[in-house]
Amino acid sequence: MQLPRLRHRPPGRDDVAELMSLLPAWLGLDPATRQALPALWERLVDEPALIAGLTEDLSRPAGERAQALGVGMVLPQALVRELRLDAEPEPGIARRLYTGLLAGRWQPLGDKDIGRANARGELHLLTLHFDMRVRDLDDPMARSLMIMGAETFRAGFSGYRSQAMYFENTVASAGWMQMNGFLRRPYQPGGQQAPGGEPLAFYRLTRAEALGAAPGSTVRDIFDHHAPLFGFSATQRQLLWLSLFDAPDELLMQRLDVSVHGLKKLWRGLYERIEDAAPEFFGDAAGDNEGRRGPEKRRQVLAYVRQRPEELRPWA
Repeated sequence: MQLPRLRHRPPGRDDVAELMSLLPAWLGLDPATRQALPALWERLVDEPALIAGLTEDLSRPAGERAQALGVGMVLPQALVRELRLDAEPEPGIARRLYTGLLAGRWQPLGDKDIGRANARGELHLLTLHFDMRVRDLDDPMARSLMIMGAETFRAGFSGYRSQAMYFENTVASAGWMQMNGFLRRPYQPGGQQAPGGEPLAFYRLTRAEALGAAPGSTVRDIFDHHAPLFGFSATQRQLLWLSLFDAPDELLMQRLDVSVHGLKKLWRGLYERIEDAAPEFFGDAAGDNEGRRGPEKRRQVLAYVRQRPEELRPWA
């Protein structure tokens, strides 16, 4: 019997073709939109506004490992108003968002805009969709994927000073959604049926509502926030984010478009920024950026940002 070996990580451009099979049918995407999505995803996958998590099974052959996919996005306030997410929206939110992005009517927020909204506490986060290859919760694999999905959700959405979080899902998932802390909200009068034909439910949770509840639920806890201490650059934050998922140096160089020397320089600059702000951070490992203490410094930094994901998010 082959045991599954699950891990989650941010997807890259090389994953896009395989991930298209994890778009849920209830999105109701027409054939032209579905055909255009791979090119859109290849443009979006490294955008700071896209929040995506892939769960894969490393026991499977390459090309068959993707088992679950969650996709979210940081939204500009104008789009929140247009989609009526703080009121009563129409069903099919993700479909309309993809259509607008493909048509060029909407553009994802850049790093600086996200940082300004984040520092003001005016950030709006939307989960577009989540799906798994195995959906029968009597199957141990499906239960494992659900648990991994919650971990992916926390990793992707924690660390923002969010004003509100939105999520559209099928009515069949209502029990799981409410158990994890989401509050169900109404659609526009007469609205509930998805373009794909399956009844949908809309959920919204604001920062005030979340922080008024006891810690413990998946969605409530992503609203906990501390101001970042180090003010890492966008490239340094991307380096740390990818490194959290054990990305090898070869992949880091590819995703960051740097050489071996450039990667070492990025780590060195990151360590120096930390030591400037917190001279005692590294303890006995201080003072050696490139030699034998380098791996220990990296370990300490990654352990810190796992506990303080705010350091990974744009902040102006």
